[in-house]
Amino acid sequence: MIRMLGVVVPVNDEQDHLPACLEALHAARVHLRRSTPHHVEVRIVLVLDRCTDGSAAVATAAGDVEVITVHTRNVGLARRAGTVHLLAGTSSRSQLWFAKTDADSAVPECWLTRMLAEGDDGAHLVLGTVLPAAGLTVPQHQLWHSRHMAREGHPHVHGANFGIRGDVYQRLGGWPGLRSGEDQRFADRAARFGGLRIVRTAHIPVRTSARLHGRAPLGFSSYVRGLSTAACWA
Repeated sequence: MIRMLGVVVPVNDEQDHLPACLEALHAARVHLRRSTPHHVEVRIVLVLDRCTDGSAAVATAAGDVEVITVHTRNVGLARRAGTVHLLAGTSSRSQLWFAKTDADSAVPECWLTRMLAEGDDGAHLVLGTVLPAAGLTVPQHQLWHSRHMAREGHPHVHGANFGIRGDVYQRLGGWPGLRSGEDQRFADRAARFGGLRIVRTAHIPVRTSARLHGRAPLGFSSYVRGLSTAACWA
């Protein structure tokens, strides 16, 4: 049975998106406490990665989160730092569940509740879907929906909607230190490892920024740029 949910959010100059991210995580924590019969500790860790804007002030004002600082400009290393922070002093890693999202994303209210349910049901890894926030044109939306399979067993991997049990995380060697693609690399490693129950669900979609220029060089923003180019040629 999962006893602690650790949420890790890498932050690199996200003062505009971070308030909505934190508001959504707060709502998810409240929902979990109202709907779960046994006590589950929830810790939210923001990893400020060389921020030069007001992200630190937003994080401090939130009050109910833990903040650590790194200087890597590397989302994989930032995720790893937040995970190591949560692992410190935790003895029962099999009762710890990591839920990963991004600072430009807003999780649904039932996100933590569903992550917990999957972990308690024997899942080792949960791969969720995402939805683009406002900003796409009608042709871009049409392309998105034609290419994105929002169903159970979907093939997608998104760092903004990613869960893993603590002991399995360690067995897989932790987040790779990549500036982008760390989520796909980790999921591929899990698939090759064998014997793991990997749940690919569309029931808890995370709404993420549709900006054209993001922090990870080949992250979600590069996919959105591709939609823009394809829509122009359609």
